Amino acid sequence: MRAFRVERPGQTGLVDVPVPTPGPGEILVRVEAVGICGSDLELIKGTRDAAFTRYPVVPGHEWAGVVVETSPEHPRLPAGTRVVVEGHHFCRDCAACRAGRTQLCLRYDEYGFTRDGGYRELVAARADLCHPLAHVDTSRAALSEPTACALHAIERSAITPQDRVVIIGAGPIGLLAAACTALRRPARLLVADVRDTTLAVAQALGATDTVAAPAGALAGAAADVLGGAPDVVIEAAGHPLAQTAAAEVLGRGGRLTVLGIAGHDRTQPFNFDPLVFRDARVEAVFAYPSSVFARAVRLIDDGVIDPTPLITHRLPLSRAPEALAMLEGRTAPAIKVLLDPRG
Repeated sequence: MRAFRVERPGQTGLVDVPVPTPGPGEILVRVEAVGICGSDLELIKGTRDAAFTRYPVVPGHEWAGVVVETSPEHPRLPAGTRVVVEGHHFCRDCAACRAGRTQLCLRYDEYGFTRDGGYRELVAARADLCHPLAHVDTSRAALSEPTACALHAIERSAITPQDRVVIIGAGPIGLLAAACTALRRPARLLVADVRDTTLAVAQALGATDTVAAPAGALAGAAADVLGGAPDVVIEAAGHPLAQTAAAEVLGRGGRLTVLGIAGHDRTQPFNFDPLVFRDARVEAVFAYPSSVFARAVRLIDDGVIDPTPLITHRLPLSRAPEALAMLEGRTAPAIKVLLDPRG
């Protein structure tokens, strides 16, 4: 079968690999849709933290498909069942897993980073990580993983109907954070970015206000729109300048949740004084617990959140290099690009 594999940083390509044989507790899933994430680009460039990476590896941690081979051990997952598969291969035994914080498993192992992921035709997936779908197609379900990341951040932010909320970054994670925040019905929900190319999508997902402004001018622009500084800021851009701006945007006594990851770009010094003077509460979130992933799947499958506006391109796996270049170079109005390993 075909797979798109990263042999080492900077070296990728389509390869023929054996069809996986399901082991104990596993079922065989045919991948129908896999989303390209910014962290996939980091994996290919070699800039992702080495503690969360191994090579060679087949990328793909946002994926969904159809069960093609199961066993009597898994009666809830017969052949033909549409499923979305949780990214983290947590152990269930360590202290973090027993506490329900599966994203902090001491034996970190994740599809697409330390084990082969969804950029291939078939995956032998752990059955307990497969979430069956009742309503939506696999394309929408593939966005369950980034939705879970956003949902985890929003739940940690403790947003109330009285809050004015600013989300910095209108990429996929920021837009999904807007959709999750809108469910909390805050007093105002402003989505900000340095560009205006995706702000209409933010409004479609529930933002009451949008603004395009450079990081240095964002605090003033947000205050002008909202009539004052916000109570909650979600940093979803994953850029050092955005992280610095987030502290400046936040109102006194406010809550800052850091969701974006700047990765190797650490050139911008950060001073904590703005947070100290604001008596701010800071949350930094990594991925999602398994329980949050399950809630994200249900929100999408039940139609409470519809991520369809984010899906701008669907390409066959054979065009993976083109799809990756599209996102890396930002040469097209791409938000979320899905690959179909069947084509």
